[in-house]
Amino acid sequence: MLGETKEATYLSTAQLEALSLQNGTLMWRAADGAESTVEAHCAFPLSYPDKYIVLRDPQDNELGIIETLATLKPEISDAIGEQLERRYFLPQIIKINKMTERFGSAIWDLETDRGRIVISTRQLNEAVRELGPSRFLVIDVDGNRYEIKELRELPPESQAHFIGR
Repeated sequence: MLGETKEATYLSTAQLEALSLQNGTLMWRAADGAESTVEAHCAFPLSYPDKYIVLRDPQDNELGIIETLATLKPEISDAIGEQLERRYFLPQIIKINKMTERFGSAIWDLETDRGRIVISTRQLNEAVRELGPSRFLVIDVDGNRYEIKELRELPPESQAHFIGR
């Protein structure tokens, strides 16, 4: 049975004033003055990484949604951005050195914006998801995700490795 749906609550500029940074920790001051830590979650981390940010308290209750980080004070926006970057770690593939398929899996030797890595994936039809006309998500056997933002921007030999998959 499906639970009740709840209408999205977008936080107003005045409500966003309840956010503060204390010793590097994001805090929320409720209407009654009580303070609690806040966790930020992105509703659409791949499509809109700096928009529709859901704030949750330690009990995982939704406090509301920030429509865009641009409306926040820079120090609050930066703190939320850092929290989201840790939560949605997504290395960008900048080069495919080699890719070999064997027995229904593939070994990828990659250069990412975070450094070189060798990953293993399941069958390519399960491991590669098309996010757009030339944008792809590669998921390894451990569930780690890697993004190709624009296939046509990869070096020609990397494109050949990918297309020849």
